[in-house]
Amino acid sequence: MGITLILITSGWYGTSLSFLIALVFQNQGLPLEAILLINFLPLPIGMISWISFFLDITLLRYRKKIVLGVTIIYIAIFYIIFLLLLWYNSDLIAEKLSPVDTSGKNPLLNSFILVYVFLFFITGIKFSLDTMKLDDLEMRLRGKFLLVAFPSYSIAGLFDSILPNSELTLILRAILIFSIIDFYFGFVLPKWIKRRAAH
Repeated sequence: MGITLILITSGWYGTSLSFLIALVFQNQGLPLEAILLINFLPLPIGMISWISFFLDITLLRYRKKIVLGVTIIYIAIFYIIFLLLLWYNSDLIAEKLSPVDTSGKNPLLNSFILVYVFLFFITGIKFSLDTMKLDDLEMRLRGKFLLVAFPSYSIAGLFDSILPNSELTLILRAILIFSIIDFYFGFVLPKWIKRRAAH
């Protein structure tokens, strides 16, 4: 799950690196092509990682080959379209508004991203609810944190990716930060929270 979270948050890696380069060298940061590659190459692999984890942990291993097979085919189609468009004309994928802001404008690729978010949202909520049904108090507490983390990350991440920088996106990114903290609590659950829950 740690690997999954590293990969699915890659949508901000390119613009973050571009910001640092622009800050240090006082230029326009990374070119659009580099930002898109850094942002999107790890993201679909994160979905494969998540689906594999989800099937194992929810005891749906008997469906793993079929579901993973369909997921890999879907992602292969995404990669082919993405790389062809990137090679032909990156402006068909997105527009670079500033060193730290891009705006996606390809309906087909945007629909692929929407499917990723929807799958993560739905499977994440199921995983959280199943965890909350367990007899163990600690696991139920983990489930509550995850029930906040999955939808808040999915919804805030989706809108942050399609909206240009504004006061609203600052709020969305604050929600994203808190959702990552909730993921940490849900999967690691620090000892001080365990002690408080026990009382």
